[in-house]
Amino acid sequence: MHNGNIGGWKYVKRPLADSLADKWYIGVTGGTDSEWAFALFLDTLEKEGVDPSSEPPNGFGRKVLRHAMKKTIAQINAFVKAIPAHHKLADVETRSLLNFAVTDGHTVIVTRYVSSKTDAAASLYYSSGTDWVEGKTKGQFKMERRDKASDVVLVASEPLTFERHNWLSVPTNTILTICDQTVFVRPIKDEFYNPDPSAERSSNFAKAQGLVTKALGGGQGKPTGSSATMDEAAPRSKKSVAVSAEEQSYDSENEAAV
Repeated sequence: MHNGNIGGWKYVKRPLADSLADKWYIGVTGGTDSEWAFALFLDTLEKEGVDPSSEPPNGFGRKVLRHAMKKTIAQINAFVKAIPAHHKLADVETRSLLNFAVTDGHTVIVTRYVSSKTDAAASLYYSSGTDWVEGKTKGQFKMERRDKASDVVLVASEPLTFERHNWLSVPTNTILTICDQTVFVRPIKDEFYNPDPSAERSSNFAKAQGLVTKALGGGQGKPTGSSATMDEAAPRSKKSVAVSAEEQSYDSENEAAV
């Protein structure tokens, strides 16, 4: 799944398509940037030595999927970066909002990303607990916590409940991995990475794209740079995913080892 846009898409589509192996090129039936970005991800997986059409008993592995996703983003950035020189254009919007979500059935990879050092990406949140249950009011759900275990992880473009403490905002230009009942949160270290966690980013670009987060419970809140995520797997979720998990951790493993 993709929530956002690829900058300068009409100029990127052809070189991106030309970079694909025939099987992935032929498999695309539409013209949206989301479809072609997914084809690029599948092509990247295959070039990394993985058959995307196969179904390994334990999946492809979180490192393989994470590496392929980061490489897909890097390739998109390279295609966009070539626009001004190749087409002799200087006024094309080249910023991309790349909130992607993919899974092999064992690992879930979600990104919150913008190709800018000063803008905020479309928003992304996650919440974990023992169960995701419907309350007394039909259609109103909440994350239930009966113990310290996190049997359910929800990832959504905006908080789905009023319980502010139940939702964690994923930082801009971060890749979220849910695997083996653990949540890994890592920065995407490229030319748009800012090592200063206190650095402010403007939400104006995401707001202009209609991707501004809403306040908890659905009311309009202060723009922070907005929207994103996965499959409609949980009731009342606009774009969300429910995934089994029992533990969360911040993974500080060296990015070079991924």
